Amino acid sequence: METYKMNNDVLDYHFEIINDGNELTESFCRKWDIYSYCDRYNEKLKCSFVGMVVKKDNILLSFPKHYHVDKVILRDEKSKVLQDMKDILHIIKRDRELYGVEPGQLADTIPVDAYQYILTYYLEFGLYHRQLRDTVKGYKGHINWHQTINSIRPLLSDGNFIYSPFVVNCEYDESIFITECMDYVLFDFYNTFQTLLDDIHPYKRQFYNPIFDEYDFCIAKLQTLCGRLFKDYERLLLKSLIRYFQWKSNRSKSSKFLTLYFELVWERMIHMYLSKHIRIWGHDYEITKEEQPCKLNIIKPDSMDIEQREADEKSRFSIQFDHFFKTCTSKKQPLILLFDSKYFTNDVNSFNYKQAFYYYYLRGKYKNAIIKSALVIPTSGKRKTVVHVDRQHIDGLYIREEYINLKDVIECYKKSIS
Repeated sequence: METYKMNNDVLDYHFEIINDGNELTESFCRKWDIYSYCDRYNEKLKCSFVGMVVKKDNILLSFPKHYHVDKVILRDEKSKVLQDMKDILHIIKRDRELYGVEPGQLADTIPVDAYQYILTYYLEFGLYHRQLRDTVKGYKGHINWHQTINSIRPLLSDGNFIYSPFVVNCEYDESIFITECMDYVLFDFYNTFQTLLDDIHPYKRQFYNPIFDEYDFCIAKLQTLCGRLFKDYERLLLKSLIRYFQWKSNRSKSSKFLTLYFELVWERMIHMYLSKHIRIWGHDYEITKEEQPCKLNIIKPDSMDIEQREADEKSRFSIQFDHFFKTCTSKKQPLILLFDSKYFTNDVNSFNYKQAFYYYYLRGKYKNAIIKSALVIPTSGKRKTVVHVDRQHIDGLYIREEYINLKDVIECYKKSIS
């Protein structure tokens, strides 16, 4: 099978830049092998991922919505935009480490999570080494008389019991294959992606075995070993090795590291940003560009039932707030901040009924509270506030649209997870 290796100087590659949500042509999707990562509406294809695709000497970078990037030609321009994507991929990787791999990730994406576990094991324990003890039927080795007598039916000959074959103790070193698998993965990943991804540990290959070109054999051998008695962390090592070889076996001629769920990443990033950039003044709030000295304890509450049911019945409907903060004003009046993160391509152009329902739900629960509600939306421009709906003179409903520069949010989140 053809194995694809990158040139060391990735800045000589041809770069193409798109954004999540861009409309794409059939030929473009076919060229980059990204049909599975696009949505089709009314015969139109739209990009639905954030991340990187590498194919031969070409790189496709798909940035989030509202992340403006100019076309790149010069090496310095390529270096800058590649580092920007590395920062985003680092955030996606850390997000998966904290919350797990999101649903919908397809098998041909680069198994960074598998590599990360193999690397962590290597940095803590070194290359795998463990001698396994077992018993087999045969004549070479130390006879295990206890198992021989209890498991082998003897033959009677001239008044003597004859056991054939014996059960013998044997030791064999499975570490050789597992060690070489680890060695292969650590070197292959470093050699392939060192210029494209951060957090990759330098590694020089110690062994060479042509068997690692036979991916299906390696998978079958590792799966057999999984059936043996291993400790939990060793099983995770074997499963990570299997995942890596499955990717090598099934992948196309392109390499992909991406997410189909950047809206989840946006929600977690904005949660951190709000907690550090909100200033309470009087009975209102302000989102500041500068980080505030006091971090707010903004939470994501558990889902809540919204129906009145019998004690032993479960509600069919529930709600869950994205970002919730409750405090008191200087006059001891409850103040509630409620934000809903929205990963939109354009500005809001329709009434948000969900956020309105949230307000009425909270108004029923906290009758005397001051409730400030807002939609939080990324923008490539300057920070701004827009009134979404104003019914203060009727029933108090007042919802804002808070537009926050996406690059500022990414920079804040990157610092917090470094």
